Amino acid sequence: MMKFVLISIVSLSLLGSAARAGDQIFAPDAKTTVEEATPFDKGEREFQLSTGAYTSLFNFGPYRPKITDVDTSLRLGWMLYTPRGSGFFRGNFEFLIEADGTLDVQGPKTGFVGGNLVFRYNFVQPASKWAPYVQIQGGGVYTDVDHDQFQHLIGRDEEFFLGVGFGVRYFLNPRTALTVEIDYRHNSDADTANRNIGLNSVGGMLGFSLFF
Repeated sequence: MMKFVLISIVSLSLLGSAARAGDQIFAPDAKTTVEEATPFDKGEREFQLSTGAYTSLFNFGPYRPKITDVDTSLRLGWMLYTPRGSGFFRGNFEFLIEADGTLDVQGPKTGFVGGNLVFRYNFVQPASKWAPYVQIQGGGVYTDVDHDQFQHLIGRDEEFFLGVGFGVRYFLNPRTALTVEIDYRHNSDADTANRNIGLNSVGGMLGFSLFF
């Protein structure tokens, strides 16, 4: 009988310890690490609509006319991986495709229309409303600037395009943001035409981003 009582007491003690351990695991104040989804996680997409203005540099002499244009850009991007790292450089790379068009408001002809590939690095801090980025882009454009035979910047309709820039997003909510961007752009024949000084421009854009 005594042996049975001792076994019962030990069993009840073990059950009580297990119950207390279970209460700690499932208690409301138990510490857990849960990563919240962000618009920069791998596979997330970004639609960016921007408009702005650019003006040419190095306008020396009659063969280098000043060209100023207004620009509209549509971009669709994909996050290549979830942000990693620490400190200011924590972030991720994003790949985007772009369609854009410009209307010359100063210069010899109408403007440009084209498409580009964009490779962007996002600087992402947890819980921050600000997300800066830097990017490089390249592609091609169609223009009628070369139809003005007096200028020597552009020598053919089809041009190569290269650009570098930096910008910053301000998030209005977890899925929408306002953007500001500054870019340096270069259009060139790549020595495939007689007139090939090249068009170098600097400017900026204001825009809106939607993540989905």
